[in-house]
Amino acid sequence: MAKRRNSGFPWSEVLIVGVIAMLAAGFIGVGIGWLARGDGGGGGSTSAASSAPASSSAQSPSSPQVPEEVALGAHAFNQFACAQCHGDRGVGGVSPDVPALQSIASSLTVAQLSSIIEHGAGVSSNPTKPFMPIWHGVIAKPQISELVAYMKAGFPQVAGATPLAVPAGQGDAVAGQALYQRYGCINCHGPNALGGVPNPQSPDTVIPPLVGKEFHAEFSDQDIAHIIRSGSVIGKAPIVSMPHWGTILTDAQIAQLVAYINTLT
Repeated sequence: MAKRRNSGFPWSEVLIVGVIAMLAAGFIGVGIGWLARGDGGGGGSTSAASSAPASSSAQSPSSPQVPEEVALGAHAFNQFACAQCHGDRGVGGVSPDVPALQSIASSLTVAQLSSIIEHGAGVSSNPTKPFMPIWHGVIAKPQISELVAYMKAGFPQVAGATPLAVPAGQGDAVAGQALYQRYGCINCHGPNALGGVPNPQSPDTVIPPLVGKEFHAEFSDQDIAHIIRSGSVIGKAPIVSMPHWGTILTDAQIAQLVAYINTLT
């Protein structure tokens, strides 16, 4: 043995190379195992079930999907203050003079519902009775179709289709700003109450502004509050009408709207 070790053959080097080769083969084998499992080396079972994303089993069931047209109608139902008079998802209960749409929409045709939205209904000389305003020229034809689709679909729950919340404890003008959007004033009078929405059958041909020296010279705070309560219909349909809010908004809410309008002068 001693003679062979001294023969000059590099046995020690061969041994080292062999050990390195064995270690490399082991690492390669482990790496192949990781790739086959697809777990990134985290260990655990190599079954097909463990290869599925961990989040798949933890996902909560998704909410029922509705057609895009119906979802758009649900959002428009709040944008144009339909919910503020007819109740959330048309369940009623806001005013005894405003019908619950859930109980009547199914019995009306698409043409009938479209006509009511566009031309209004229930206008009377009684200032205490709310009426359906005329939305002709304010709500676009596609939006009317979307609103009708939402109603005919049975007023399904749509995520995010909720009225704007009114902040509390931040002052009357802040609350009035939210009410201005929540009750649809913004749709006709604009975001800064500058008016300008077309109303071709009216004497001014557009919806008037609620700001400026001329406006406030003509209308006091009491006058503005009175118009909000009783509404305004000038001319003949399809003129856009100012809806009656007397049995929908409280006196405090009307005062908050007036406070906000006064900040825009």
